[in-house]
Amino acid sequence: MVRLNNLAVAALAAGAISASASSSFATPLRGVAPADATKYQPTKNAQGQLRWKCLDGSKELSFSAINDDYCDCPDGSDEPGTSACPNSTFFCANHGHTPAYIRSSRVDDGICDPECCDGSDEKDGKIHCPDRCAKVGKEYRKKMTELEDLRRAGAKIRDKYIADGRKEKESLEAEIAKLEIEVQVATENEARLKDELTRAETSDKDVIDAKIKTPLYVKLVDHQTAIKALQDKNAALKAELSILTLLLDDLAKGYNPNYQDMAVKGAVVAYKEWRGTAAASEVKEEGDADSANSVDQLAAENVKLSQLLDEGDWPAAKISALLGDDPLDIMDRGLGGAAHDKRVYTAESDGGLLFRIHEYLPDGIVPYFEAMVDTLLDVLIKANVITDVKRMRPKSSSSADEPENVSAARRLHTEAANHLSRTSQDLSTRKHRLSEFSTRYGREAEFKALENKCFSRDMGEYTYEYCFFGRATQIPKNGGAQISLGSFSQFNPQQNKKPEEDAYWLQQIYARGQKCWNGPERSAVVDLECGVENKVLNVFEAEKCIYSIKVATPAVCFPVKEPEAEAAGGDHQVKDEL
Repeated sequence: MVRLNNLAVAALAAGAISASASSSFATPLRGVAPADATKYQPTKNAQGQLRWKCLDGSKELSFSAINDDYCDCPDGSDEPGTSACPNSTFFCANHGHTPAYIRSSRVDDGICDPECCDGSDEKDGKIHCPDRCAKVGKEYRKKMTELEDLRRAGAKIRDKYIADGRKEKESLEAEIAKLEIEVQVATENEARLKDELTRAETSDKDVIDAKIKTPLYVKLVDHQTAIKALQDKNAALKAELSILTLLLDDLAKGYNPNYQDMAVKGAVVAYKEWRGTAAASEVKEEGDADSANSVDQLAAENVKLSQLLDEGDWPAAKISALLGDDPLDIMDRGLGGAAHDKRVYTAESDGGLLFRIHEYLPDGIVPYFEAMVDTLLDVLIKANVITDVKRMRPKSSSSADEPENVSAARRLHTEAANHLSRTSQDLSTRKHRLSEFSTRYGREAEFKALENKCFSRDMGEYTYEYCFFGRATQIPKNGGAQISLGSFSQFNPQQNKKPEEDAYWLQQIYARGQKCWNGPERSAVVDLECGVENKVLNVFEAEKCIYSIKVATPAVCFPVKEPEAEAAGGDHQVKDEL
């Protein structure tokens, strides 16, 4: 009977313990969010004791060690409701308002933290914190409604920005499609004209090679060679003759007739007569007092030498011009003057109607017309219907030594190559601009409509001007020099945000501004926030030479999304201490 009573007592005790444990499970632990409640469920060991593991799995503790104001777990998870663990967090339920987390160091510190409007952070009796969540929640919801209305109004303007950006993007895509076709056509045209130039150069080389082998060409070259040799010989003889006459002039001046050297006297008289001196007989009289003056006067009148040096109808320049003529050109001019090709010569001399039609054509058609004429002339020449024709177009210095058909082909190819280069560059530029739409102008091109639009705000002694994707400038009100705070560099997403996320587009970096005195280049961090109009809200120098600019714009009034469920565990945001 006694034994049965003992068993009954043991059973009752076990039931009481079980009921107590169940009751403790149902009571939320202080500082633990409902989403984390399952992480604080104890387990029983073989002895029936309630045990619990730190959330990092590093230790196993008695369940009663939770919130005992002693930090046991390295991660601080055993003290969610006390300030014992510096690395722990405290959850404020804030019924009637938004739940929040604060650092555990702010628990029971004698200060009513505004984040915990329900006063749950102060329960040790040091201070009484009333539950203000109903009032705070009402004010918060009113403010959020106003912000939501603002965001919705701004989102409508943003939708217009998006529509404008899409139109510009579509227009740019259409330009790219058109340019791609133009580049393809220009590439084919350049290749065709390059082939025509090659054929013209090859054809011209074949014609030249054939002419070089003719007897006429050989004879012309021989004549030019002979003329050149005679010209050189003549120049050498003239030089020697000039030297000789100078020597004889000196002899005539220095001759003294009183020496009665008849041989010298005879030579001087003969030289005077050769020169054609009219007063040579006067020199024969010995002792003539004026003979010296007569010699000096006559020395300046070398008539014979002047006659010998006179170039007549064939001056050196004219002979040099003959020698400078290309025998091939001489042959072409000779053929052009022949009676057989009189019609060709006439066409060259007066320009010919065929060669002047381009004067009446639009500029864009002229290159194609000239190419057609060149092709026709090549066919007629190869068929021996006409001989070579030199088109009477102005020649550039680079093509002065090549036939006109080759020059024309080269000019057309150059124009085609330049057109291809320009078109390809235009295409590349537009493709680059298109690629910027997704990285520079927003996820939906909402910023494109704002490009280079500027807004300013007066702040103290300065006016600050901010230009979307342009420059940020500090302008002194007293009329001093403007100072560049930087030019747009990039968006500056925080916490590894991606372009798909709204937060990615909320901050910009403006860099490479004017250099500070004895410091770095100026720069600016631009924070964007939703607003129904574009305006600069505030500007200040956050750090040396680094400015903070706050700008309101409808471009970041993103569509209102449904509230997302808060992540469980450690992904909550903690309100840090000031």
